[in-house]
Amino acid sequence: MMQSWQTDMLNLQLSLSMKPMFRFLGSVDRVRSLVNMMDLTIGKLGIPRGTQRTKANIPGAPFAAEWVSHDDSPKKRVILYLPGGAYILRMPNTHTGMVSRLCRMADAKALMAYYRLAPEHPFPACLEDAVMAYKWLLKKGISPKQIIIAGDSAGGGLTMSTLLSIRDQGLPAPACAYMLSPLLDVSDNAASRWKNAASDKALPSAHKRAINPRPLFVGDYAIDDPLISPLFGDYHGLPPLYVQVSDSEMLLDDSLRMARRGHTYQVEVKVDIWRKVPHVWQAFPFLPESRDALGKAACFIREQVPLSKPAKRPIKTPEPA
Repeated sequence: MMQSWQTDMLNLQLSLSMKPMFRFLGSVDRVRSLVNMMDLTIGKLGIPRGTQRTKANIPGAPFAAEWVSHDDSPKKRVILYLPGGAYILRMPNTHTGMVSRLCRMADAKALMAYYRLAPEHPFPACLEDAVMAYKWLLKKGISPKQIIIAGDSAGGGLTMSTLLSIRDQGLPAPACAYMLSPLLDVSDNAASRWKNAASDKALPSAHKRAINPRPLFVGDYAIDDPLISPLFGDYHGLPPLYVQVSDSEMLLDDSLRMARRGHTYQVEVKVDIWRKVPHVWQAFPFLPESRDALGKAACFIREQVPLSKPAKRPIKTPEPA
């Protein structure tokens, strides 16, 4: 299936704006300033009408969090969302718009966990925050069978790390997880990192980045630590996983390798690949591919977290002759 003309136009714009920004701006503060400006303008325009945003007060949390839903009606499905941003950036309005649309389609509400960022707070701060948010949901009496953990890009990698960590801590697993173009291997060694360096219209290759987020995030830890690069983790006991990725982005192999590894551990993993869409295209509401992808994610969530069991039909006993 051919990509839409809207995607062609977006790819052109990203190749002239986003990609050069990461190539030439050599300061985290400068990149954050530009990203914040884009988020306050373009990102804010993408928030659907009716979106509800409420501060979530997590006792003792060193990070901010908020509830997001498409309306104010009570919801039983709860998405713990971990936003992406290379572990150094934050785009709350952009992510709120995307998650609000997903909540409408999935009949859910979301807890947006704005975990601490590097370089001020390197690993394991982000993972500690994500696990703390999950524990808080459990303490509020929300059943793990009603919880979906989701995230994009670095937040997708953090989603997998969170699943591994809560399992190792003996916590009950959530119902499922949804990942959008996840960063699962911070080593940059996968073949798609160089094969798709030109076709990826949003992100530059590692050797062309003015800022390398990896040392800022990893700190003194090994890059193949399973909680930093969850591609190398032990997946036994993980819940069903759904991944969406583009065939033209550099992170393609992260998803494909994770799916193969998941299958060896007998974990249910589904990977859907879209053609020539940009990294985390679901965040762009004007793309037909965005609506399609979020719709498929919502179907996955509804299947994994059914609100009620179908009523059993009464068995008719035959009349005595």
